[in-house]
Amino acid sequence: MKGIKPYYGAGLLVWMRDEQGKLHVLLGKRSIEPGKGKWSIPGGKWDDKKDIDMDGNPDYLKTALRETEEEIKLAISENEDFLKIWTSHIPFFHYIVYSYQVSTQRTFVHNYEFSEVKWFSVKALPEACEWFVRTQVRNLIGYT
Repeated sequence: MKGIKPYYGAGLLVWMRDEQGKLHVLLGKRSIEPGKGKWSIPGGKWDDKKDIDMDGNPDYLKTALRETEEEIKLAISENEDFLKIWTSHIPFFHYIVYSYQVSTQRTFVHNYEFSEVKWFSVKALPEACEWFVRTQVRNLIGYT
């Protein structure tokens, strides 16, 4: 296992409730690998120069916020309320997903990593989701 670098990453599940109280999540359809053609959340690998804490360790929240701003142009302050809804720490793969509530279903501009970005009711998620999206949505439902 020498020479294998661990992967550190994070993502953000953006969500809102409509006028009837129904929960909706924002997903992007991946236009590149990994997961090309599948619906996912904004997220990705940490930047070891930008996304570090005071001790030089990966700062997962900074990664999630940076990736979200890059991928869907949603800039969020670290002082907002975030809920950690999914964590994976297995050898060589470390990933955390946070949730963030917005007040309305606004339209988001996206970069080249997504071919489109859409809101979905949690009762009507698309079939072609990345493997972890349904688990994250279930966790979000459990916390809200």
